[in-house]
Amino acid sequence: MLMFDTRYQDQWVPMSSPLPNSGAAFDHIADRYDADSTDLLISRWIRERVWSWLTDIFQPGMRVLEIGCGTGEDAVWLAKRGVSVTATDASPHMLAVTQRKAEEAGVSALVTTRQLDLNAATSWDIPSHDGAFSNYGALNCIGTYRDLGAALSRIVRPGGRIGLAVMSPLCVWELLWHTLHRDLRTATRRLSGTSTAHIGGVSFPVYYPTPRRLIREFGSDFRLQHLRGLGVFLPPSDVYAALGKHPALARRLLRLETLTADHFPFNQLADHFWLELRRN
Repeated sequence: MLMFDTRYQDQWVPMSSPLPNSGAAFDHIADRYDADSTDLLISRWIRERVWSWLTDIFQPGMRVLEIGCGTGEDAVWLAKRGVSVTATDASPHMLAVTQRKAEEAGVSALVTTRQLDLNAATSWDIPSHDGAFSNYGALNCIGTYRDLGAALSRIVRPGGRIGLAVMSPLCVWELLWHTLHRDLRTATRRLSGTSTAHIGGVSFPVYYPTPRRLIREFGSDFRLQHLRGLGVFLPPSDVYAALGKHPALARRLLRLETLTADHFPFNQLADHFWLELRRN
């Protein structure tokens, strides 16, 4: 998982920041986030899998909401394909990076940035959109999803789809890798359903919902379309660099990922799961 990579721990951030703690943490690392994570080989492969699913969900001319845009990789990619994106994040620095990328790519007219607190979804004043998505675990920063589901019920037009990449409560890669490296605390951190991230000198809670819980809390306005694994044979982010040194092995794992990730039980044993819902 890119968001909570342990390489970012123990860097100082002014604690007087008015941002939510998760936003303050990522505000501090925004300038080097791409170099440390986004641009790594395994990260690119995983993002390209998400892009293939976004292509099925969103068509040129649509207007979609992105929840937790980070440095704007997905927003810019969609905009280049004619999709208008409202890119939101808790971190103003991440939003600034997103806006700069959109300008450099010549798609700033299709990318609108907006600061939003995921924990305040009831107060969002956002017009209707054709769909919504969230990538790389932004939703793991909140512990309940009823308010978010209610907000998306207002925002997403009937028939619109949402795609959510959420860190799962059971990642076999993480469990085995860190157990072999005698780090049982990290190996088992997801099993209780919650843990604490320490990034940039800031601590904040991280939650690991099951797909069933998300579907239940989003409510009856949404119907399940697809449940896929994301990072079944490909590892979580703190192993990206290590596996990237062995590209032949990485390509074999990518083939296994492609063959298995849509099927039970693999779709629930991954670093993330990809939950696709349709608005009734």
